[in-house]
Amino acid sequence: MTFIDKFKPIIRKLRMPQLKIKHLPWENFILIAVCSLLSLYVFYQIRTNPQIKLDAGATLRNLLTINGIFSAILITYLFTRITWSKDRKLELYDEAISLSQKITEFRRILYKLTLYYNVWSEDKYAKKLIDHGKFKHIDFYDYRLKMLRDYKSKDALLIDEFYNHENFSEGISTLYLAMVSLIKNRKSEFLIQEELYNDFQHKDLYDFNTVVRWIECGIMSTIWYWLNQNQNWIYYDALSKNDKEYILAAASRINSKHEGKELSNKLLEELAGDMDAHYLKELYSRLRSLKKGIQDLNLLIIILISFSLFFGILVPFLLFLLSSTEFWYSTSVALIASINAGLISYFILKFPFLINKELKWV
Repeated sequence: MTFIDKFKPIIRKLRMPQLKIKHLPWENFILIAVCSLLSLYVFYQIRTNPQIKLDAGATLRNLLTINGIFSAILITYLFTRITWSKDRKLELYDEAISLSQKITEFRRILYKLTLYYNVWSEDKYAKKLIDHGKFKHIDFYDYRLKMLRDYKSKDALLIDEFYNHENFSEGISTLYLAMVSLIKNRKSEFLIQEELYNDFQHKDLYDFNTVVRWIECGIMSTIWYWLNQNQNWIYYDALSKNDKEYILAAASRINSKHEGKELSNKLLEELAGDMDAHYLKELYSRLRSLKKGIQDLNLLIIILISFSLFFGILVPFLLFLLSSTEFWYSTSVALIASINAGLISYFILKFPFLINKELKWV
């Protein structure tokens, strides 16, 4: 059994969960149905009950007053929630910045390890094979998914040739390809990103789609796996003193627990394991939250405000200006009154659930 076969279950677990369509909750559906029936009942009573004499002008004035107050309350509540949501997103943004910086530090370490010749035990399996020649634009994402499933890539034939090349070694070549693919955009001529040239702190976020690609192809877990084999593929003593200090300083910035450790496969394995198990997934979670716009309670409040402004203020105001004795006019007023009765009853019935959701955090 090859490494590819061993690795398939791990990659399947790491794949992004499919987005599920959220169905309308049954309690909400029932609530809408009840309020709709109430609206129909109110309209029926107004139009058919001779004891109810509709004063169109007074009805419209009352609707304008009630909905004006109702909308003002909802808008005030909405802006309070938006302020809270914005503060929470700022917290998520700062956390995502910190996580992005830790991943950048790890990429800086890999950049130093893949920068020079004679650092790897066999450059013909690593740097010479992957950084130059016909295979220099093969990316780990395309390679891994091509090996694991029916993934179509324009480099499919080149990947097959790479895999069957006489200098390809499944361990060292795969590890090196994963490292340089994490460092570089191998599809571009401008390969190295500027944040890898120094140790400055960057307040930048990684692109969401890039993080998804890293997780989907299991790039961190691949690096961890091969370092965990404890092969002597990397000659750390071939690095200069400054490069060693640079790598160890970057490791300590990722987590202070690495301070004082020596540069070895064990240290890199721990870093890669932390990246795979924690930092990358946490960054994905925060980026996904930052991508979300209006949702849940805020969305419901905006819908209620929109309906209230349209059916409770705009349409009644236009009807009030028209003022007619025609049949269509009285029918329109009755219809608007019944719709508003349904909307207000929906809010009254929904209000306890809104408060409960607001106070319940777990």
